[in-house]
Amino acid sequence: MNRRGFSIYLTFLVSTVVFLLVTGSQEISTITLDLSRSEAIDVIVFHAADGGLEKGLAKLRKNFKQFNHSYTSELKPNRTIKVSVKATQNKNLINLYSEAILLEGNKEVSRRTISRLGITRSKGRHGCGQFTEEI
Repeated sequence: MNRRGFSIYLTFLVSTVVFLLVTGSQEISTITLDLSRSEAIDVIVFHAADGGLEKGLAKLRKNFKQFNHSYTSELKPNRTIKVSVKATQNKNLINLYSEAILLEGNKEVSRRTISRLGITRSKGRHGCGQFTEEI
């Protein structure tokens, strides 16, 4: 039996298996990084929209009437978040809507809209409405 030929075959087989494992794990790592980046962006946009709601609630505590308010924040050079807050009156209740848009350059990356419906004129956190999230 020729052992030299067998060791070359075995080395080739082991190298092929290791190559396939490394290639597969690299693909899994790339997918995981993309998913975690996407999740981080969604969290940033949600909290920006929630911050818009909080600013809107603070504005309503000072003056309980309809308004439109928007602002922009630069997160990184080339990454901007735009938040729009709108309060609409429905009888003696106010509905508050907040939309946050994350832009990279001029390209929209993510958008989130949340609202508080049925806000009443009450002190403290009472009467701050029902929180809803648009999916």
